[in-house]
Amino acid sequence: MSQAVSSRPRPVVAFLTDFGWRDGYVGVMKAVVAALASDVQLIDITHDIAPQQIASAGWVLATSYRYFPEDTIFVCVVDPGVGSSRRAVAVHAGEWFFVGPDNGLLSYVLTEQPVHAAVMLSNPAYHLARVSATFHGRDIFAPVSAHLARGVTVRELGTEIAPASLQRLDLAPPLDQGTHLDAHIVHVDHFGNLISNMPLTLLPELFGSSSEEQPMHIVFPTLGTVVEQRSRFFADARDDGQPFMYEDSSGYVGIAARNGNAARSLGAERGTPIRYVRGAVPG
Repeated sequence: MSQAVSSRPRPVVAFLTDFGWRDGYVGVMKAVVAALASDVQLIDITHDIAPQQIASAGWVLATSYRYFPEDTIFVCVVDPGVGSSRRAVAVHAGEWFFVGPDNGLLSYVLTEQPVHAAVMLSNPAYHLARVSATFHGRDIFAPVSAHLARGVTVRELGTEIAPASLQRLDLAPPLDQGTHLDAHIVHVDHFGNLISNMPLTLLPELFGSSSEEQPMHIVFPTLGTVVEQRSRFFADARDDGQPFMYEDSSGYVGIAARNGNAARSLGAERGTPIRYVRGAVPG
């Protein structure tokens, strides 16, 4: 007689770190989870966050987490404060769970999702027996994620804390000055594409039906550079290495160079200020 197949989906644990692949850190974290919860599906978002770049990790998480099934547990370890007084936390926000250091990495998630519970990971029953001062990813965050996958509730993991006390980065939105928006670059991807903090919903005219009739520019005030080309698709852009504005898949305005590297050609990086100008650029 055939056995009934369980309708319960496999728990998902997703990893996002700045550990890279050269050392064994990522593999050891996965081994800890597998040893405690053998039926868990392990997914890597990325381990190539630049070392200690909390803001970059927060952006990558923000553009990734919604595509995961509900109840996914995200282990987010970009942790320059490991061993210090910074808190180790678990947060149930929206339909997902997030485990990692309380250092602002979850800022976008906290802005976008309601927080149902947040705890400091103070219950040693859900850590490894020996906790080092330098590898909380292995000794605290990985085992905690495994226990969550096995059905332990967030509140069992430690002391409950107020969601408002969780650390947040300064996610200043673009500043509308009437004729222009003052904004900045929030992310540079693997291809050298520059992602701004200007949501496309704020600029319906940029790629609207009459957009070709309206001059619009992105100015890099500190670099003395102006980008005026626009393209919905990479393939439609001029193949001359000149940067152009495009609709990034994150829902924000991006600057790219077809078959090139916009960040390198412009000399821009995360944090570089930009100005979106409606109409002609002042001389």
